[in-house]
Amino acid sequence: MEPIVSIIIPAYNADRFISETIESVLKQAFDSWELIIVNDGSTDKTKEIIDKYISRDNRIRIINQSNKGVSVARNTGIENAKGQFIALLDADDLWQEDNLKEKVNLLLSNVKPDFVFSDKNIADEKMENILHTSIGSDVNILENYLLWGKEPIPGPCSNLVFKKTCFGNKVRFHPELSNFADKHFAVQLARQYVGKRVPKVLWNYRVVSGSMSKDILLHETDSVKGYMLFKESGVFKSDSFRRKCFSNMYFIVAGSWWKDGNNKTRALYFLLKAFFIAPFHAIKKVLSKFYKP
Repeated sequence: MEPIVSIIIPAYNADRFISETIESVLKQAFDSWELIIVNDGSTDKTKEIIDKYISRDNRIRIINQSNKGVSVARNTGIENAKGQFIALLDADDLWQEDNLKEKVNLLLSNVKPDFVFSDKNIADEKMENILHTSIGSDVNILENYLLWGKEPIPGPCSNLVFKKTCFGNKVRFHPELSNFADKHFAVQLARQYVGKRVPKVLWNYRVVSGSMSKDILLHETDSVKGYMLFKESGVFKSDSFRRKCFSNMYFIVAGSWWKDGNNKTRALYFLLKAFFIAPFHAIKKVLSKFYKP
């Protein structure tokens, strides 16, 4: 019998946490799944760890490939999936036991959405302390993503469960994007399909020191390229809306350089771009920081 859900984990030099992540899958209350781990050219003990789990559970399989990046790894996993639904999981995050059960139940309910997601806990590297809880929203998912406000789908790549039929038709992970790839994927998904939120915390995101998300230059190049891809695909509903979205993106990049990158010159450059592309919106945004009702 084919599994109902195919779980996709991209793994590159993930030997520090991959065992904990796989264990969280094995503990799922919903058990009609297959786990596809795409080993993206790891040079550590990732493959050896995965092979041990494969020998114990025939629902787990590995795809070995040369290092092609996380987006290609996710696409490869999905292309080889047998399940009716696809569940995404990163190699250092942990699912709670009811994660798949709750999400599959919603997918199969009378509401019948195309994709589902939940809230998440943000935890420290040892998964011992909860630092913050991120609450999602299924209201205006596309618009909120493009405006870069509060993230509608908290951590899409350990959260989303979607119909396999959604994949393709321009809904793929872009191979030239890395830490922006999850947002780009979520936008393409929300543009064409209906998503619903499970109003519960069902998984834990691990904050890892020195992770890709802390690379400010990568954050800049990925964000700019991602928004140019949005523009090329015609996703913005109007020119004025596009300008607001780009302005907000430039503000985010500027803040990253100012706060985390310790490069005030680069930060000011992007602040100027934010004002230039949408001056009235930018002024209003700055004033709202100082004059809150």
